[in-house]
Amino acid sequence: MRIIVKGEAFSPDFIPPSLPHREEQLRQLSAYMRNFLDRPGSFYPRAVLVGRQGSGKTVTLRSFGGSVKPPVKFAYVSCFINRTFTAIVSSLAQQLGIVVPKRGLSRDELVNVFLEQMRDKDLFAVVALDDVFNLTPDAISIFIRMGLETDRLGTHRFGLILVSHTPDFIDALDPSTRGILGKPIVRFPPYTRDQIFDILRQRAEIALASGSYDEEILNMIADITGAEDGAEDRGDARVALDILYRAANNAENDGVSRITPEHVRRASKEVLVGVSSDILRGLPLHAKLLLLAIVRALRSGRPYVIFGEVEEMYRMICEEFGQKPRTHSQLWAYLGELKNKGIIETRLNKKGEGLRGRTTLISIGTEPLDALEKAITSMAVEELR
Repeated sequence: MRIIVKGEAFSPDFIPPSLPHREEQLRQLSAYMRNFLDRPGSFYPRAVLVGRQGSGKTVTLRSFGGSVKPPVKFAYVSCFINRTFTAIVSSLAQQLGIVVPKRGLSRDELVNVFLEQMRDKDLFAVVALDDVFNLTPDAISIFIRMGLETDRLGTHRFGLILVSHTPDFIDALDPSTRGILGKPIVRFPPYTRDQIFDILRQRAEIALASGSYDEEILNMIADITGAEDGAEDRGDARVALDILYRAANNAENDGVSRITPEHVRRASKEVLVGVSSDILRGLPLHAKLLLLAIVRALRSGRPYVIFGEVEEMYRMICEEFGQKPRTHSQLWAYLGELKNKGIIETRLNKKGEGLRGRTTLISIGTEPLDALEKAITSMAVEELR
């Protein structure tokens, strides 16, 4: 059975029908450009989109671009792919229907040809430069100043959108250019765990076969990718979507009709940095035994287990290894250590998850259980020799 029914929905270029948790950023961007779109030539609008990778900048930008209507055109260039001034101008020219020589002209001559054709063809455009931090300050300054060339353009023919991970590139510009750009910044914070879940649910409904997954699978991915306080490396929706795609692909390759937690673990191991053996080896013995209990409890096939199940399994493992079980409070401390080291994920249950009251759910999202159990068992046996 096919699980992935619309693979293109996992592409970075895919524009979903709505943008969960980026409606405000889209509104701000549209507000900066609205007067220019309504009255082309009326003024020179600028905007800077700032946020870490996977925070929704590009999809918001492309969604906005899809709303731009004639006579204004929308031209998008990735400065990660096109890293030279000539390559960027050539890409813009191609999108706007302008012919410019690809070689043989100085930078100033190339700008003159480009601007003259904009004027002669009576063109208006919103130009978006993504990953602009790849360019030199001089190159960025030229693009910023091009929008003010009303003598050669006859009127204001450009809107400019610059996209970067941080606003630091602005500080590298000369004071005059910084003044022209101003501070029209639209900020994109990292996606939280719940926001990642909403994005995954929307994309799964579009891309995956009905009945091939459940919300626990989406929760599991959201737990290991959503941003939390102090988690500088989280909140990337692209990573979350990549894990979901790979998990679905793993399930298809296994010839099954549903995505399981182990498919997610295998996919996460491919995408994220896994747990190093040094981190596992550095755990206290009983933290290792508690982790082994979590692994064995998760072998039921569920994405999550509760602490009571784990504690019961831990006592059985202590008997197996000839160890006196640690106290309940000490096990909670070990649980916190395992979470802080990125080995496990924990969260409180939500309404509708079939549990009474507030219960801590425990999961392992980035390590296949077989390999993890083998490693921990070997280390524990070696420690007890």
